[in-house]
Amino acid sequence: MNTNAIDANKSLNQAIQTKGVTQNADVKVEPEAADKVQPVVQKLDSIELGTATSQDIGTYTVDRKKINEIKQDFARNTESFKKMVETMIEKQGKKVSQVLKDLAEGKDVQITVDSETQAAAQEAISEDGYFGVNKTSERIIDFAKALSGGDKSKIETLRNAFKEGFESAKKAFGGELPEISQQTYDKVMQGFDDWAKED
Repeated sequence: MNTNAIDANKSLNQAIQTKGVTQNADVKVEPEAADKVQPVVQKLDSIELGTATSQDIGTYTVDRKKINEIKQDFARNTESFKKMVETMIEKQGKKVSQVLKDLAEGKDVQITVDSETQAAAQEAISEDGYFGVNKTSERIIDFAKALSGGDKSKIETLRNAFKEGFESAKKAFGGELPEISQQTYDKVMQGFDDWAKED
């Protein structure tokens, strides 16, 4: 997926969440807002948890099917959001390829957010929206459980991987993330705690 397209989506998302964008408002799309969430997923996906064999005692089986389902679902929803932004840009008589080129060159890009796109974006990042705090934290914990085969002895390794990914995302944003990101972080930490307490 073109990371510049994700840049535009993340910027729109952030603008609506943090700047109180009103209907038909001009939004400055910031080229620096890249696919900042990727370090979290990549860190979780690449950590070494040890040798996984189903025959040995005390080992675990990675749930590859669940991991692939989570990744495919995320890709579908991200693509849908991307299409929505592209359609909005094209309705304004702008070429997406030119907007992406301008973003890649660090130029400011002005787009107008229509009320339909604004409502869809706000729903997506609402508390229970797909990209909101609850659903995002659930996906991260589900991903961690699938990666470890549910082995609770791996919780601290996974928690630390998540923390590293989150810190990488913060650095990519210049040391600060939108409030929704911190809320998601806190919810994921709670998710790890709750998992540790499960029977």
